[in-house]
Formats: sequence, C-alpha cells, structure tokens
Amino acid sequence: MQKIWIVKLPDKDAHFLKEQLLKKLAKPFKVRAKRYLNLESSLCFMTGRLLLKKVLNKNNISSKLLDELQYSEEGKPSFLNYNFSISHSNWYVSLIFGTTFSVGIDIEKKRSIDIKLFKYLFTALEWKSIMDAENPIDHFYWFWVRKEALLKAVGCSLKDLKQLEINEHYGSYKGKHYYFKPFYFDTKFNGIIATEEQLEIKVEFVDINELLEK
Repeated sequence: MQKIWIVKLPDKDAHFLKEQLLKKLAKPFKVRAKRYLNLESSLCFMTGRLLLKKVLNKNNISSKLLDELQYSEEGKPSFLNYNFSISHSNWYVSLIFGTTFSVGIDIEKKRSIDIKLFKYLFTALEWKSIMDAENPIDHFYWFWVRKEALLKAVGCSLKDLKQLEINEHYGSYKGKHYYFKPFYFDTKFNGIIATEEQLEIKVEFVDINELLEK
C-alpha cells in the first residue's frame, strides 16, 4: 500500500506560520523559501520539504538525506536511490514517496477559468476531446492533472507536454508507460499520481503542527 501524504495549511496567521516553518528548515531551504514573492507559494515549499523530512523518518531513512537532494536540468528534485514528488494547490500540499520507481503527483483546485488560454499545451486531439465534452472545464482538469503528474514522473519540461500521451488509466512518454491512479481528498480538487508500477494507494492527512514538532 502506497501512501499519499497531504497537509492542509491554515489560511489564517500565515506570516506567523512562515516564521515557524523557517525555524525548522536547513539553511539552503531557508534561502530558497525566502525567494518566493508569493506567501502561499513560500509556505507550500517549506511545508513540502518538512513533509518530505517526516516521510523519510517514517520510512526509517535518515533525514540527513535531504543534504543530498539533487535537481535535474528541468528542475526535478530527487535523491540518488529514492524518488518522490510534491504538488500543492490552494493551501494543500501533497507528497508521494517511492523507493525503486519513478513517481509523479499533481493536485489542482477546480476553478472557472478561460481554458482557451491553455490550448497551446494540448494536442489537437486532446483539445477536441476537451471542447466536445459535456463539461469542458472538468475535462480540461482531467487532462491537466494527468499531464502534470506524468511530466513529473518522467522528469521532462513543459515544452514536452504535447509529447505526453494521455489515456484513461495510463500515460506514455517516448514509448514508456506510466500508470495513473486518482485519489480523493477534497470535492473541489482533482488528484492523481503517475507511477512506473501499478499501486494501491491510501491518503493520509498530516497536521501542520506535526511538522513543527522537535
């Protein structure tokens, strides 16, 4: 059973929370967190790193591994022998941790948006499927979370989005299949993982105060 870890950030006293989270971060992460101009993005970044630390400990892996965090040319963070993926949206932070297989996760809050602004990110067939749907916005998000999760699993960049082939239960990139598995944590959100292996999953919520404990 593979766990998906989720933290719901409080939207009150956000500046105080930022100071509390900063105190728990190693210096390199503090520097990066302070670069964010948007408060929510900064909080989500810090929460993601502290959640990763907690999950490492849960898997009996030393949190010192965080010192060995690497970034690919496309900006994908990873460890040498372990894989993980983090996503955040509208005060939620989610994480999946894998040992021997690549993983990608994405969560998105469903909003009323002008989806035509995103047409360039989809193939002609995908866009036709979206526009022909009974509810185009819902179908847009159906595609979008799968593309984002698959993008993270394979480690490619946004410019490669049109090369990602999306099907209901799996996606492909350069001939390699990754399996999709939706998960549910809030009726206003879509959540999905993309993995090299088919998995059974379980959602586990983590209180933000658990990340602030000594």
